[in-house]
Amino acid sequence: MLFVANLGFSVDDEALSKLFTDADINVVSARVVRRRWGNPRKSKGYGFVDVGSEEEQTKAMAALQSMEVGGRPIAVKIAVNSTSPPQAADTGAAVPAA
Repeated sequence: MLFVANLGFSVDDEALSKLFTDADINVVSARVVRRRWGNPRKSKGYGFVDVGSEEEQTKAMAALQSMEVGGRPIAVKIAVNSTSPPQAADTGAAVPAA
């Protein structure tokens, strides 16, 4: 999964997918993140593209990094999902010695 930032607000899911397919990148899915409210729901200026494999990720980043789309240079990075469980908050309480 790739994270694509600095997208123009007029870029929709189809345009994001086309950007990658025009660069000969295999696209499994493409989604622009939109605001929860409003009609129509406006883009937040970033999205996610699933390209299916690490080889396609590398190829996409090399081909599209800093490419101007709608007058804005886009940023393409690997989206990272954290697999570690959330840490318990430190309450500052002293732990008694055993």
